Amino acid sequence: MKRIVLFLGIAAVVCGCTTSTVSTVSCAGGKPTAPCPAPLKVGVYADRGPGGIGAVEWFRLVDESPEMELHLLDGAAVRAGALDGLDLLVMPGGNSITEFQSLGTNGVERMRAFVRNGGGYVGTCAGCCLLMDGPKNRARMMPWNSSGSEGHTMFPTINLNAKGAKALGLKEGPHVMRYHGGPFLQPTTNVIADSHMEIWGTFDAEATFKGRVNPKKKMYGSGAVVGGTYGKGRVFVTSAHPEYFNGTLYIIEAALKYVTGRTITFPPRTRTPRVLSVGFLAKGISGVKTAETAVALARTKDLDLVLIDKDGIARRRMDNIDVLVVPSTVFKSDMKIAAAISAFTARGGKVVYCCAGAKDAPDGAETSTSGDEVVEAVRKLFPTH
Repeated sequence: MKRIVLFLGIAAVVCGCTTSTVSTVSCAGGKPTAPCPAPLKVGVYADRGPGGIGAVEWFRLVDESPEMELHLLDGAAVRAGALDGLDLLVMPGGNSITEFQSLGTNGVERMRAFVRNGGGYVGTCAGCCLLMDGPKNRARMMPWNSSGSEGHTMFPTINLNAKGAKALGLKEGPHVMRYHGGPFLQPTTNVIADSHMEIWGTFDAEATFKGRVNPKKKMYGSGAVVGGTYGKGRVFVTSAHPEYFNGTLYIIEAALKYVTGRTITFPPRTRTPRVLSVGFLAKGISGVKTAETAVALARTKDLDLVLIDKDGIARRRMDNIDVLVVPSTVFKSDMKIAAAISAFTARGGKVVYCCAGAKDAPDGAETSTSGDEVVEAVRKLFPTH
């Protein structure tokens, strides 16, 4: 059983930043036979930059694990010292340049110091790009940058080498993961102080919805998984998205064990029959309130949360949901998504606009703020449920 608690330090109040924590009150697996170890304090970045289904999955994974305590962080919180006392920072996928900008140069230095002094870092896709050596708006914590990327969704084979397999406790050889826009890592000639990392896995094969990628982008043989140390802290980053599907969570569990030394398990998800199906448009994370809303919906047991992105819209995932939650602005910024929402409402679908999405909601549309208030707004649309 977890509860969400909002806390603000003095420095955080001055900066106007927000962090959110979740407390764990029982060990995994029922009644403990020995005192429970304190849960790992895990900060997940939830400001401008993270986005897509992968980011929301990170919020859910940390929140659902009995061994972890969720701290939702924005850039102001990081700059105000919110990393102090945490065990691990997770940087989700999205846009690494925007992640750098929302952290600010002081926040990036706080992040470097956190890892250098013994904190852990796990990053996927953009969270991997953020640590690169260049060209601009990078934390420069590892001696690789990107020779390109691919915007199409694909499921490449990533070959885990002997060093990576040993460090992670996984089988050497091929592992298939979801990929969408991550870097094709190539070494630089720079020496980065405090950085002792190695390529643990490389791209070997691909599977896309539109055939082969451009070979000039040098995908094959490029780095896809990196691990090692930065100062006293451990780091695991990957160009791919192992957090995306239940079938690749074993990679996340192995990464967390390597970085923190703790065994982390994720409870299986089950669906209660005849629950409301709630779509959450995972277009972009505009701040902690967006993340809190996703967590509140995921925790509500009589709601089935379905994460939806552009790929999901194209594959008609909205056909089987009862209500759509829109936490970001879309009507002026993305006409394809706006058209899909209009078509959804035209055939009787219900929509709740919240967070940044409430600012440009159509006249007369259902709007709310965030978190539990969105859950209540969904319930009001289906009073007999």
